[in-house]
Amino acid sequence: MSTTTVLLIRHGQTDWNVERRWQGHYDAPLNAAGREQACRLARRLAGWPIEAICSSDLRRAAETAQILGDAVGLTPVLDPAWRELHVGAFEGHTREEIRERFPEAWARMSQGFIQAPQGESLSELGQRVAPRFEQLLVEHEAQMFAIVSHGATLRSLLGHVLGLDGGQLPRLTLAGNTGLSIVEARPGSPTVITRLNDITHLEVGEGCWE
Repeated sequence: MSTTTVLLIRHGQTDWNVERRWQGHYDAPLNAAGREQACRLARRLAGWPIEAICSSDLRRAAETAQILGDAVGLTPVLDPAWRELHVGAFEGHTREEIRERFPEAWARMSQGFIQAPQGESLSELGQRVAPRFEQLLVEHEAQMFAIVSHGATLRSLLGHVLGLDGGQLPRLTLAGNTGLSIVEARPGSPTVITRLNDITHLEVGEGCWE
């Protein structure tokens, strides 16, 4: 039975990640550590039979995807469908600042809901992510392909795979920059998650850059 294997990859680190600021659609580039993380990921995956790379068009994801693409001989396809959740008024703020400035929204976040003023709802995020994912499964049936995206976006997608309500994020973490999750789909069988937020490529081996 043919298997479609999807590599879900979170982007490398940015300065705002270090400062723990919500980025949303802010177009932050990778910092030096993020480029190193992406290089280590690419070196790990260089021998894998990846046939396509899809990526958010935001720079932190696109740069991660390009480093991977260089390693496997592919040009990433940039797609705004894979952008991070648009966080509106939360953008640029830390969690502490959000808790102080938007206490009602913060209270709902503790229950798994995110709805920033002037931002995108989790339901809206799911409505742009899930159909694109299902389309890619058809386009790349029986292949291995990668999606390079963002924390909330990938959690929404994993919630879709698990059959959860699209208005809430699943209770799992994708906190590791360049964390690798793997989803497998087979005809006539449920799509399953076989790996979650694997960052072992950051923990072993020598660095990529001189």
